[in-house]
Amino acid sequence: MDMNTANSRLTVAEEAFLRALLWEESQLVRGPASRAAAAQGLNLLRCLEAANRLAPDLQTGAYTAPPDGPAEWPWLGQRGPDVLHLLWNRLAAAPQAASLHTGQPIPVR
Repeated sequence: MDMNTANSRLTVAEEAFLRALLWEESQLVRGPASRAAAAQGLNLLRCLEAANRLAPDLQTGAYTAPPDGPAEWPWLGQRGPDVLHLLWNRLAAAPQAASLHTGQPIPVR
């Protein structure tokens, strides 16, 4: 399993797929990532919190830049509910990332 960066606990393929899915959803495009997610029963809203906490930079550029190449389903043999469990279990394995409240103030933008 090839992890993307030191800050990410998603694989390169998982992050690329989720970035493509975010871009398609933000552009209201029913592209390959949206079709694959729908076919596998993956709901973007249900996986977004876990994915964002696993890869803090996930949304950087996802809304403005189209995906690089085709977005293929990275979780072979798994469907949407399995992927949700996988992401949440991976998050739970990293206690520092799993904490909902870090004691730090939320920056106001």
